[in-house]
Amino acid sequence: MGNVSNFFAKSRQPAALQEIQCRLASEADRREGLRLLLSTGGRIADDGQIEQFVRFASQRNINLAHLWIACEGRRLVWALLPIISPGRTALLFTPPEHFNAEAAGRLADAAATWGAIQGIHLYQLLLDPGMADARPVFERRHFRLMAELHYLQSPVRARESLPQLGLGMAWELYSGDSHPRFASAITASYRESLDCPGLAGMRNIEDIIAGHKASGEFDPRYWFVLRLHGRPAAVLLLNRVAGADAAELTYLGVAPEARRMGLGTLLVRQALGGAAMMRVKSITLAVDAGNAPALRLYFRHGFRKVTSKLAMMRDLRTC
Repeated sequence: MGNVSNFFAKSRQPAALQEIQCRLASEADRREGLRLLLSTGGRIADDGQIEQFVRFASQRNINLAHLWIACEGRRLVWALLPIISPGRTALLFTPPEHFNAEAAGRLADAAATWGAIQGIHLYQLLLDPGMADARPVFERRHFRLMAELHYLQSPVRARESLPQLGLGMAWELYSGDSHPRFASAITASYRESLDCPGLAGMRNIEDIIAGHKASGEFDPRYWFVLRLHGRPAAVLLLNRVAGADAAELTYLGVAPEARRMGLGTLLVRQALGGAAMMRVKSITLAVDAGNAPALRLYFRHGFRKVTSKLAMMRDLRTC
């Protein structure tokens, strides 16, 4: 495919005067597509970075045959990799810099048409807030801004204790029998939620649970429904991060009628205690930047912000 370093040339013809071709990368040009996809610091990825990513993709069941590329003539100008997850969603992995608006927009449309044929319902895109020129391009391609996500992290103390439950409270672990109660608790917690409210109604509960299970290493011993006087009142989902010495607080939610009762504190303490039982060193989570009560809760328990992303979503069922 031509010298991919031409991608970084400062002088180029206007995109409108060049034919941009979008297609799935063949096995022969997949490596050059990965060089661009993994570019950082103004430099394309070297062979070592590519091999490391290929191993990572194999471990995580990421299909590199799904890599899309956009070319102007023989010059590779943009790449995109849909990472398909259970629950009929896919995360779009794009180069973090050197944004090419015309190529990115056309490639997003081509990949969306392909994704709809694959049975994917939602494409998720996580953009660095500093890529101010990228957001309007994707908005014109039917991506909606869902939230700015703050990614938080906290160290885990080896002797973190589990909280004591109050009168009328009991934990229920996930199982086939308890699945309907988890579904009910998660659904109830979405009502009037401040955490990504734009997602309400976009996915059915079975797809949501399948997606949570696929986030890291699922272990039913760390999925909890809090029952209050026999009724599901809150839910906590904790997964081990695959290939890392960390846990992820995948989801925490409280039903509207059980809010403002201190259950958030109880759930966070249970998450920290569960992470200690996993014997991991840290725990991570993502939270809507607009959810001020949740941020105060997490900060109060030692979490600190490590990065932010703009979460955008495109519904492929309208393609």
